[in-house]
Amino acid sequence: SVINKARMQGVESFVIPGVSSKHWDKQLKLAQAFDDVYCGIGIHPWFLDNDPLSDLVKLESLLHSQSVVAVGECGLDATVDNMALQQQVFIAQIELANRFNKPLIVHHRKTHHLIQHCFKQVRPEYGGVIHAFSGNINDAEKYIDLGFKLGIGGGITYERASKTRSTILKVGLANILLETDSPDMPLFGQQGKRNEPQNIVNIAKSLAELLLCSVE
Repeated sequence: SVINKARMQGVESFVIPGVSSKHWDKQLKLAQAFDDVYCGIGIHPWFLDNDPLSDLVKLESLLHSQSVVAVGECGLDATVDNMALQQQVFIAQIELANRFNKPLIVHHRKTHHLIQHCFKQVRPEYGGVIHAFSGNINDAEKYIDLGFKLGIGGGITYERASKTRSTILKVGLANILLETDSPDMPLFGQQGKRNEPQNIVNIAKSLAELLLCSVE
């Protein structure tokens, strides 16, 4: 039902990011069931085990699958108190993305400087998306220089997103990527409701208004 409603709005393909090893097999089954569904698989800092080696081994084995188009969500989150371990596992995932020619889907929360530090240790070779980007133009340009797109979702529809809107105006369409983060990150006016991929159209409309261009 979710996929069909999105298709009716013109959505032609779906990337489902993973956050923990518990979900990877379910994602791959979805990708096998639908020709237009693809996966990202990664270890999100919220779901990081104290001994992540087995998850990294499994992650490496699944990156051979044609359904897996990215590594992530991975990244760093300052609200979780294990930053040294987070950085270690994030760097390991950058290395795997490089080895398997995959882009990254990067989660951040108050960690732009730490993510850049990791990128200096291991440069990501295939770019990717900075998921739910919120930051200033300096942060944005550093990511863009490394080949990343800025992920823009429902947050852009809120008035409080003035800093992110300002950054988008400066970087332009060529450096952004639309996303919904379904079922999370609802659009303004839909708080408390489940977000769905079909809402990508409304995110595009909000950006078109901001950038004074057509939705197309």
